[in-house]
Amino acid sequence: MSEIKSSIWAEALIRRARIGGAFAYLRHHGDDDAGIVVIKVSMMDGRAIVLMPERDENFSRIWVQQSVEPQDEADAEDLIKKAQHRDPDLWVIEIEDPQARDFLLPEERPTS
Repeated sequence: MSEIKSSIWAEALIRRARIGGAFAYLRHHGDDDAGIVVIKVSMMDGRAIVLMPERDENFSRIWVQQSVEPQDEADAEDLIKKAQHRDPDLWVIEIEDPQARDFLLPEERPTS
């Protein structure tokens, strides 16, 4: 089964976040069809969570938090900049939410 285009997936995530009461926007537009998406969840207190896609044992895309705890905004930005340097087709979605909600679907989360 092929994956949904990055542009459609990004639009859906932003819409879910906005409906849920968070502020969400596209910071960087990557390749419409296959660009990898990075999600930054800003907690509005100087901390942020960065989520990047990985593949599970079934080769399904899941989202993995890049640090155990929320990290300093500057560290989150450095991580994103490094990812953009490696992949110029990268998408960056930012969600501003003090509750640190990422608005991902249950099937997009890693299983424990």
